[in-house]
Amino acid sequence: MKRGSRLQSARHWLATQTGRTPVQIAKSYRKRYGVDWSCAILELSQLGILFDSAWITQLNRILVGSRRARRQTAGATQALTDGEQADSNEEFAYIAGYTPNGMPFGVTWDEWRQSAPETRRTDSENECPF
Repeated sequence: MKRGSRLQSARHWLATQTGRTPVQIAKSYRKRYGVDWSCAILELSQLGILFDSAWITQLNRILVGSRRARRQTAGATQALTDGEQADSNEEFAYIAGYTPNGMPFGVTWDEWRQSAPETRRTDSENECPF
């Protein structure tokens, strides 16, 4: 559906959204019309829905973080094709995942070294069985 048609349809749909907050309306608008957050906020603003500027700022920060995480994940996938390990980096021995802001979490190299048992050879292991 193009923007003009969506706006015309949304005027009628908005009349059914009584008692809901602007955030709830935006969430429903996204789902109903299949648009992203920025498009939903722009179009609902054009229809007279007022959004809290602090909420919009917070939403933009979250969206930037999720884009960054997707780029890092895509980079990790690309690194795998180049033969590099994607589940570790210079800080983490094992990366379990990424936060919504794109920060990795997992086991650091220091934690890895502390948890690894020391391997010592006994006299019986040094002997040749033949």
